[in-house]
Amino acid sequence: MSTRSETIIETHQLVKSFGGVQATDKVDFALKEGELRCVIGPNGAGKSTFFKLLTGQIIPTSGKILFAGQDVTGLPSHKIARLGVGIKNQKPDVFDGLLVRENLWLAAQFAHDKAGAEHQVDKVIDRLQLGSLAHRLVGELAHGQRQWVEIGMVMAREPRLILLDEPSAGMSQDERVRTADLLKELNRTTTIVVVEHDMQFIKRIADIVTVFHRGAILREAHVDVVLKDPEVRNVYLGRTEVV
Repeated sequence: MSTRSETIIETHQLVKSFGGVQATDKVDFALKEGELRCVIGPNGAGKSTFFKLLTGQIIPTSGKILFAGQDVTGLPSHKIARLGVGIKNQKPDVFDGLLVRENLWLAAQFAHDKAGAEHQVDKVIDRLQLGSLAHRLVGELAHGQRQWVEIGMVMAREPRLILLDEPSAGMSQDERVRTADLLKELNRTTTIVVVEHDMQFIKRIADIVTVFHRGAILREAHVDVVLKDPEVRNVYLGRTEVV
């Protein structure tokens, strides 16, 4: 994991309103390069809206977003992606009718020439241990395998920052363990933000956790502190103990 301490992405008083409802409410957020941060919160807390604001999928009502010190507020998503931000949304966004390798190549050529893209695909396949799947159609794969292919497509672009929306959703226990190990290994070279609901998965990967509630940041601390916080348990977990 990187030991660099500069802030890679930050927001200042970030607000997004929909019909008078503030989906994000004056959010001040900062992430250091090399971190693996988990973002949690109940349904409707504003987590997905926050992700979409960071990646330019939606435009903030007010406030600022800085990436590597550059003001990216209001930039379209393709320009933010080219600066080095990759996102995997909750629903897999893959090409079912193409091979795994072809999916990865399409992503890799976004940032590389033909020869470089082929080399990058080989690196991603090796890193994700997808060799046995490389020449299978994505549409034939199990849910967890499709999730790994999409993570690989994000990796193939070599972004500085990766945002993952519920990467373990729908996975078996073994698949969740493998995905947690994958993210920790990936974090050695890439800054990562993960939105997640699975508490066991969060405890496997998280250091600092940011808790959203009603569009604002409720708590931000080490995972062990956050998961024992009575207010967090009340608004998110709905119980008195996390196991």
